[in-house]
Amino acid sequence: MLRNFDLPETLIFYGIDAIIDKTQKIRPGVLRLIEEAIGLDIPSIILSESLTMNELAKIVEATDPSGTFQKLSNEKLLHYRSSLEEFVGKGVGHAPCPAALYDAINTITISPKGFGGSAGTSDRRKTNVLDRSDGSGSISRDRCISSRYCGMRTVYIEDEGMICTAEHVADAIVESLGTEEDWEMITIDDISTPGSFWLNMMQPKDADGYRISTEDIIEEDMDRRSLANSLDDSEKDTISIDNEKNRDVPDEEDIAKMLADLDSL
Repeated sequence: MLRNFDLPETLIFYGIDAIIDKTQKIRPGVLRLIEEAIGLDIPSIILSESLTMNELAKIVEATDPSGTFQKLSNEKLLHYRSSLEEFVGKGVGHAPCPAALYDAINTITISPKGFGGSAGTSDRRKTNVLDRSDGSGSISRDRCISSRYCGMRTVYIEDEGMICTAEHVADAIVESLGTEEDWEMITIDDISTPGSFWLNMMQPKDADGYRISTEDIIEEDMDRRSLANSLDDSEKDTISIDNEKNRDVPDEEDIAKMLADLDSL
């Protein structure tokens, strides 16, 4: 039986650490995967929330002695994006808010492949985000959550000696993208739908798997940040105290479950 096979429409490397490893070298398999994507007319994006686009390009290209990143960027096949330049206001668009991803994917032209002779239709939920583990832990998890908010599949790249913080929010966890010399390597087929890690197209969901609206999440986050920026320190402290008072208090059923869990230990 012939089944629809959807290629990813874009690859997004979320954070410079998804490109450069802790030894300050280009991660194995990154260029290979980008060049494979280019051969299939799939664009790639390197997205940062801490560096400007010029700073990002300068660091990545200085780390690549082959000059391939610079060549691909000049040919508009690889795109640098930064939430520092795409959004107004300090901190707006940072993960887990999906604004940076949402903005980045809407600044490039996507030409999706057709299937069975039909014309392709663009659905940016077919985008794949590649993230990696980092020392702070929560940053990578937040990036995976923001990807879920956008309805994008996520591949989490582990670093040796680092603890994975993205269980249950990443679609795949791998040690490396791999090279042709390795026993295993990640290819475009692996991260297509269906592929090696998932069967169906992702829908926008939160960390618990509930369906959400990406635009609503972005609007709510920006409203919160706007309110926080407009308050003085005393007002922020008052809100923190009120939030502490209004926390959900466990009822008798919740307490009974907690006690049962303790008894089983």
